Amino acid sequence: MNNIGLFVVLCLWVAYGQESCDRKEMEDTICSLCSQRKESQSGHQIAFFSYMSKNIPIKSITKHKTLVYDMVETNAGHGYDVNSGKFTAPESGLYVFHTTTTSYDRSHSSIEVVKNGKVKDVAWADSMSHDDRAVASTMTILNLTKGDIVQIRVGEAYAGNYLESNQYTRMSFSGFKLS
Repeated sequence: MNNIGLFVVLCLWVAYGQESCDRKEMEDTICSLCSQRKESQSGHQIAFFSYMSKNIPIKSITKHKTLVYDMVETNAGHGYDVNSGKFTAPESGLYVFHTTTTSYDRSHSSIEVVKNGKVKDVAWADSMSHDDRAVASTMTILNLTKGDIVQIRVGEAYAGNYLESNQYTRMSFSGFKLS
């Protein structure tokens, strides 16, 4: 008997109850798996990745100014608004956000991750005492309700020449719904 014939016999043997589990148990298992698959497919994919297309002169920013990341590579779920720089949760759930900020040549800035007006995380890119780049990043996990707003803004401290976003480094803001 070849492998295909052996496989058919084995399948028939299981199908006719010669295996330790009964037909009802197999049907329940299959239905449970199908139900789980349908639930996971019903949710939307929510993810975005945006970055700055150019450097930001420090003289153009102010305390608590929302940073607008003008280049959008991904915006599944349409939560990120390129005009305002704000992410609005399309549905409730657990979300992960990431920021990257680069200061350049004797510059520095703190950056705040803000949910509905309240600071949730802070990073400080600090190259103020030397001529070089300094990169800071955050990864912030937040529980959001549909309609909650998350944005990145300039924090308490900033000075110097500029924040850098170009072919060497990118200032970015991204996020996705975890569950």
